[in-house]
Amino acid sequence: MASLKKCIEAKCKDCTYDQEAPGTWREQTEACTVQKCPLWSVRPMTVATINLVRKGKSDDAADVLALLEDEVEDEDAPAAVA
Repeated sequence: MASLKKCIEAKCKDCTYDQEAPGTWREQTEACTVQKCPLWSVRPMTVATINLVRKGKSDDAADVLALLEDEVEDEDAPAAVA
């Protein structure tokens, strides 16, 4: 089964990525402005943005850091057995 992170990445990439437009799929997804989307607040970010957030140089630092901490906790949790 795919992880929640991979599922969100796949949906955001499918929704926003245009191969003809400039930028990578992550750059295009990060630039998404559809705030009514339920995935907007957890959309994938570029590594550069994540690094800025970790250094506290981004406006959304608190929100993104909380998401990153949740992600690390999820990866550390044992896998559920079906």
